[in-house]
Amino acid sequence: MNNNPKDPASWAKTSSQFGYYKLPKKEVWGYSSIDFAMNLVFQCIALYISYFYTDIFGLQPGHVAIIFAVSRIWDAINDPMMGTICERLQPKKGKYWVYIRWGAVPFGLAAVLTYTTPNLSYGLKIVWALVTYNLLNMLYTFIIQPYISAASLMTNDQSERTRLQSTRMTLAQVGGVVCAIMLPELSGFFSKYMTLAQGYMVTTIIMAIIMVVILLWGSSQIVERIPPQPVDPNNKANIKDVFYLLFRVGPVFVTFILFLGVYTMSQVQSTMGAYYINYYANRGDMLSWFSMIMMLFSVIGVPCVPFLVKRLHKKGTVMFGLAIAGIGCLMLYLMPTTAITGMMVSRAITGYGYGILMGICWSVITDPVEYADWKTGKRYTAIVMTLVGLGIKFSMIIGGSLPTAVLEATGYVANQAQNEATLSAIRMMTTLLPLAAVVVAMLVYGLFYHLNEEKISQIQKEIAGRNETREAQKAAK
Repeated sequence: MNNNPKDPASWAKTSSQFGYYKLPKKEVWGYSSIDFAMNLVFQCIALYISYFYTDIFGLQPGHVAIIFAVSRIWDAINDPMMGTICERLQPKKGKYWVYIRWGAVPFGLAAVLTYTTPNLSYGLKIVWALVTYNLLNMLYTFIIQPYISAASLMTNDQSERTRLQSTRMTLAQVGGVVCAIMLPELSGFFSKYMTLAQGYMVTTIIMAIIMVVILLWGSSQIVERIPPQPVDPNNKANIKDVFYLLFRVGPVFVTFILFLGVYTMSQVQSTMGAYYINYYANRGDMLSWFSMIMMLFSVIGVPCVPFLVKRLHKKGTVMFGLAIAGIGCLMLYLMPTTAITGMMVSRAITGYGYGILMGICWSVITDPVEYADWKTGKRYTAIVMTLVGLGIKFSMIIGGSLPTAVLEATGYVANQAQNEATLSAIRMMTTLLPLAAVVVAMLVYGLFYHLNEEKISQIQKEIAGRNETREAQKAAK
């Protein structure tokens, strides 16, 4: 029996169609563990970085908003550039998975630096935050964009892709739960022996070490079975392809809007959660639980995706997840300041809807790749993934810069009782802003996304036929 997963003789096919392979359990878990590891750090940023900068590092909310805005402007340049680099290069050991191995240690170091608070002047603190935060985001892109692209080379079987992405997002949400609990709790524990700022740094060091070990192991489990399209030295990917795919290939743009809406909802609630529970509800003792419960129920939501897809199909599952998340946001808005149980229930409902969205969105994301290949004759997986991923990065402008700018405008003062205008802004930013993002995503995706399972299957058949013809013509020459 051949136990070498890299040997084509060990690959099991699920269909006679090109690229339809069965994914071994170890590979599914290895691939998925990477997202668990990444979320140990990424969720530290999503959940606590604004609160860390304003209430622990001592930055003004307005300056934090500027840092986030500058970072997102750079992302708009850096992310497509990274996607283009991935398509222009053909590393010998693999098209995409090698970037995970290369970026693991630098990403861990950047995470530690981001949660380090050197004793600097106020101006240099801003520079430190800007540089380390941007470095962390750049290295996140360096890993995550090739990582999500690798799935398209593992199998073409849509059922296997759904299974892979569901497992991946389940572990991603578990990583978020671990982060939501561990960062405030461990930091609080360490603060008995050092400052709270140092406690955050030590906790991040522990989580970064765990992350690096998992990234190195998980990347070694990925098998890119489907040969990538050869790089044409006379027609390499460039910035024109980026703009064409975003604005001329409809499913790519609609999926970008979907990810923008979903992650804006999540990012805003994550950013504002610490402020909401500390100041609006006046229950700082519930911070870790308030952060954790949304992530915990998202873990419950993700495994439901294969069941829902069988009954509602992919688009119906997306719409169902958006509706559940929106209901949770609306319920939280209706909660009075003393209704801590109702707040927790509302966050749980939002988290369940978010979990469904995580499971299905990352399954849907490969469909625009197939469509773009069929439409243009060029398989620029990393560029499509990068463009969709920009929806996540742009959500950080709405979810990071806007709330902190509003806090600055309403007179927020860290670690003190807030005025009525600030409390009202905290409530609105935590509830109605994410609700609006969900509604926009529902309208755009519901009205303008027309790919379904049958259409994708037909597209894959035509692509396979086209590629076979191309290879036959080359052989004839």
